[in-house]
Amino acid sequence: MKQILNVGLALQLVAASAGLAAAQAVPEGGTLAKDAAALRSYVPSGNPGATDFDVADRAAIANLIRAYSLAYDNGEADTWFSLFTPDAVFVAGVPGEPAVAFTGEGFRSFWTERLKTFGASGNVRRHLMSNIVFLDQTDTTAHVSVVGLLTNAKDARTFSAVTSLNYEGWLTKGPDGWKISRWHDFPDAPVPQ
Repeated sequence: MKQILNVGLALQLVAASAGLAAAQAVPEGGTLAKDAAALRSYVPSGNPGATDFDVADRAAIANLIRAYSLAYDNGEADTWFSLFTPDAVFVAGVPGEPAVAFTGEGFRSFWTERLKTFGASGNVRRHLMSNIVFLDQTDTTAHVSVVGLLTNAKDARTFSAVTSLNYEGWLTKGPDGWKISRWHDFPDAPVPQ
């Protein structure tokens, strides 16, 4: 009986430490996003070549996505955050790891620190956004898929392609234009720091 209790206690300790390790693996300000995954299929609900949309809205959304890249790549955290709604959800994941969702102050503090750390690393990253496809759009909402390439220049000497990018975004239109309300960032390969 004593041996069974010892085994039971050992199993509880292992389970507790595994749970603690899993909790520590989630960055501060984030939560596991168990239902989030990379967009891997494209089945349009209608003709992607249809012309029943507002051209100004499409241009504004495409410009917002390009501004996302430029602000992030230049380490301009406040400008980057201004592209999101105040209640935005940002989900980040890499192959083989659980996705992590950030929102509110956790979103701002985690990504502000990440931008500062990266800015001091001697690396210059460029997000080359292409293949913006509108999966759905109304007068005030849009759902997009964005594919791109992430490059890196180290100390102005060495250039490399880092990974291909796979984004999915949900945007809303308010009084001051389009903003990102939810963004999924799932690169096709792990991204080195």
